[in-house]
Amino acid sequence: MSSHIWREGLGTFPQSIVVVQKARTFYKMADGPNEFQLEQPPSDGISSVKFSPTSASFLVVSSWDTSVRLYDVQNNNMRLKYNHSYAVLDCCFQDGVHTFSGGLDNTLKVVDLNTSAEQVVGMHDEAIKCVEYCPQSGLVVTGSWDKFVKLWDPRSNQCTGKHEQPEKIYTMASSDERLVVGTAGRRVMVWDLRNMAYVQQRRESSLKYQTRCIRTFPK
Repeated sequence: MSSHIWREGLGTFPQSIVVVQKARTFYKMADGPNEFQLEQPPSDGISSVKFSPTSASFLVVSSWDTSVRLYDVQNNNMRLKYNHSYAVLDCCFQDGVHTFSGGLDNTLKVVDLNTSAEQVVGMHDEAIKCVEYCPQSGLVVTGSWDKFVKLWDPRSNQCTGKHEQPEKIYTMASSDERLVVGTAGRRVMVWDLRNMAYVQQRRESSLKYQTRCIRTFPK
């Protein structure tokens, strides 16, 4: 396997990991020598890979080729594909049958994986870099290069909150009611999704370069 790994292209599930390589392909690995390349990969760089929260068999992948693809990794086939107008920068599952995605078209989409029905949830003024579903609150959270974090209610497709950050947002992660946002300039903010009126913590990364990926430990 090539040593070139895209840091934003890592997906995990118990006993499984997906690694995105510079060659624009990705692999599903489990304990032991079981390793293989998935069929019908995107034609351009992969921006995000996420396992379904209900099954290790299903993986959603977003790409700079404008596509979002659902894979059945057990049977090694692509089950569904849909597109945005421009490159897709992030995607996530809501549950086992709905995905959200956003990218350079500034649009947050939700897709029913059973029916392939697509809906536009909302928009940002610039590219959507991060998409997170928070099951505790039932909200979708987006982070954008327009410097705003937005909270969306997927039941009504309404924006329920809009919170300005000091700089463009490049990475985001949630755990329970906590949201961690990484921006340009190596800044990291920690928010409580139950009270977005103020920032719980403001930090500056000790790393030399811009923060590109943040992940939180579940309780």
